[in-house]
Amino acid sequence: MSKIVEILASDPLMSAVYALRHEVFVVEQRIPEDLEVDEDDKVAVHLAALSDGEVIGTLRIVYHERKAKIGRMAILASARKLGIGRELMEHAAAAAFGAGADEIILGAQVTARGFYERLGYVEEGAEFDDAGIPHVMMRKLLRRT
Repeated sequence: MSKIVEILASDPLMSAVYALRHEVFVVEQRIPEDLEVDEDDKVAVHLAALSDGEVIGTLRIVYHERKAKIGRMAILASARKLGIGRELMEHAAAAAFGAGADEIILGAQVTARGFYERLGYVEEGAEFDDAGIPHVMMRKLLRRT
């Protein structure tokens, strides 16, 4: 089981987060390096999944009024299929709810659509291209009682 921590762009762990994202997005998925880091990284809340002090998973949350947008989820290749992605997404949903968000939106790679559906996300709209990879927008409403 991993430990999930919330960090900001100024946190020393960000270098490891960026290194993991570079490995997954630039090296594995061949996304152009200049598209991987953007202005949202400066204002996002970043989640890092740690195992023995090593960053093995990450995602970021960018808030837009009462919406939380999740993006840049990356899991170390050797840590995939171990539930790290689910842990990150559950932590992100709890954080978004706690921050007052009513819903979460995300652009899912089409190959990961089923993963997000199992977590309660609903597909919206047509497929679109993002950095050469087919994506679909997905949304999850956060319940308030």
